[in-house]
Amino acid sequence: MRIWALILAIALLSVLPLEAATGPRIRNLNVGKKNEEIFVSFELIKGFNATIKRDIQDGIEKDFYYYVVLNQKHKNWFYEEVAEKTIRYQVKYDTLTRVYAVRRFEGAHSAVYQFDSQNEMESFVARGEKIRLTPITRLKKNHRYSVWVKAQMKAAQVPLHLDRLLFFVPFLDLDTPWNKSESLYADPH
Repeated sequence: MRIWALILAIALLSVLPLEAATGPRIRNLNVGKKNEEIFVSFELIKGFNATIKRDIQDGIEKDFYYYVVLNQKHKNWFYEEVAEKTIRYQVKYDTLTRVYAVRRFEGAHSAVYQFDSQNEMESFVARGEKIRLTPITRLKKNHRYSVWVKAQMKAAQVPLHLDRLLFFVPFLDLDTPWNKSESLYADPH
C-alpha cells in the first residue's frame, strides 16, 4: 500500500513542472536601465483560455493584475522587497457595439483603450512594455537584485464575502508562477 502511494506521489510531482511549463506564464522578462530609471518589459503567454474568452464575450468584466517586484538578494536565501508596482487591466466587452474597452491602471494613473478585435485586445493586455519601476538610486552598490513578475486574474465578484467562508476554494481564474530576471547590479560609480 505504501509503495503505491509513493509511486503515485512521484508521478504527480513529475507532472507538476510540466503543467507549469505548459500553462499560463510570464516570458520575455527584460529589465533595463535608462535615464536613471529601471524599466521592465514582459509578456503573458496562454493567459486567455476558452472560459475567460467566453466570459468576456458574454459581457462579464475581467480584471488582470500584473505584480512587478524589485527584490534585493541577501545571504541565506532571503530577499527584501525594494520596490513594487501593480498594473491592472479591466477588460469589458460591449455586446451592443462589439467593442472591447480596456482600462489600464498603473498607480494613480489610468487610461481607457478601445479595440475592435479580440486579438488586438488580448495582445495589448498580455504585454507590459517599458514599465517604469523605480529610480536607479534605490540600488545599493555591491548588492544583487532581481525583478519578479507574476500575473493573476480575479474571478467574478463573490457575493457577501463568500470568499472568506469558502477560503479553501480558489477564486482565481489565472495565476502564473513568478518569473525572475537575471541579477541586476547598481553601476559602480
